[in-house]
Amino acid sequence: MLFMERFVPSIWPDTSLLTSANFKRARYEAHNAVFWMARGAHSYLEVENNNKHIELEWQKDSKTLRTKIFCENLQVGLSLPKLEMFFCEDGKKVKHSFWFDERTPAYVEAWYLVELLHRDKDQSRFSSDLPFDSKEFFLGDTEEHDAPAVALELRALNDCIVKAADICTEVSRNLVTNGDVVSNDNPIVCRPENFTFGFEASSSARSGENIVIGLSAGDDLRPAPFFFVSSNQTKKRETVHALDFNPENLLFLKTVVEKNMDDASISNRLLEKASCLLSKC
Repeated sequence: MLFMERFVPSIWPDTSLLTSANFKRARYEAHNAVFWMARGAHSYLEVENNNKHIELEWQKDSKTLRTKIFCENLQVGLSLPKLEMFFCEDGKKVKHSFWFDERTPAYVEAWYLVELLHRDKDQSRFSSDLPFDSKEFFLGDTEEHDAPAVALELRALNDCIVKAADICTEVSRNLVTNGDVVSNDNPIVCRPENFTFGFEASSSARSGENIVIGLSAGDDLRPAPFFFVSSNQTKKRETVHALDFNPENLLFLKTVVEKNMDDASISNRLLEKASCLLSKC
């Protein structure tokens, strides 16, 4: 059963913008901001299987990302359009944000340590280490961040994520309604390893089998964002999550725009692919 009535036509950023060199730089800047959020979580939270302790939850109302709570009442948040990173206390944003403009990665770490000191937290526990490797890591004190130079592209990336989060929420709801997955209260999350946004769901027919549905911000092979439905092959290891990006289970934004697909059509396409993957068709 497919659901068509909830959505209005999609308006996506210009696809030529999403394949530009500036967009690649914007994705690199944003991904490294996400890495810094994950470093805070990883420094103070107990390690979980599949690195779930560093997943970043999407906040629908504020359209921001936040870490899980650590040190009793702290979170780190991020607003993507201007790459503003900030601390939250008891769920509320506090002053002294960090902006990724003309500042080196070493400056980011210094900001973290000062903010932790102001809150009387153990700075010695903070580390820039992460439980995975990535060629996207931007560290040191010789090169500066420059988010303002790619402001247009950051806004485009954010617009894609905002729309994709709403679509994924609807897909999750419909999978439960259709009986394909067990009751799913998993939030929309960003996975720092591979810079994807989506949710995980468990098959109602096959115990232990999960799928992940979401939007990738793009990668070296596919520079523009794309939707995916993947079997969850993640394991606890020090590399990027091994999502199975089967070409048959991908939906590129270029295709969405060229075919003038509305959000209901996108949702239904993802539902079809998810149902097929769950039933091993």
